[in-house]
Amino acid sequence: MPLKGVPKSISPELLFAIAKMGHGDQLVLADANFPSDSVAQHCTITTPIRVLGNSEEILRDLLQLFPLDQYSSFSAQMMDRVDSDKARDLVVEAYRTTGEAVAPHSSLPVELVERFAFYERAKKSFVVVQTSDARLYANIIVSKGVI
Repeated sequence: MPLKGVPKSISPELLFAIAKMGHGDQLVLADANFPSDSVAQHCTITTPIRVLGNSEEILRDLLQLFPLDQYSSFSAQMMDRVDSDKARDLVVEAYRTTGEAVAPHSSLPVELVERFAFYERAKKSFVVVQTSDARLYANIIVSKGVI
């Protein structure tokens, strides 16, 4: 997109969506395995926006344009591991990289949300942005703040 200051990963559709969002509206950055089409049917924008890249790479670019909600108890929400993955002590790289991506923009923690509760929260979002991220649990919800 030929605009100054807009990261290349931010498509015209995504730029339009975040411009339409208001304070407190939520955006889902979904990994490649997320049921984006079925979840997006419940959102304000009813079809997912698809972008190439890892979830936190898109998040870093998004946060150049998008203020995080500072009136929330978290900077971002991520899908928690299921019990079997906790039992085998699965390490989720996306938890660390997402924390690093939001840290310059918020001192609030990243909240982990049980899988099915995450799906329900995602259904209440403004938009679902599906990335090409194939890593497990690379699903992020962020709330738009004020400028």
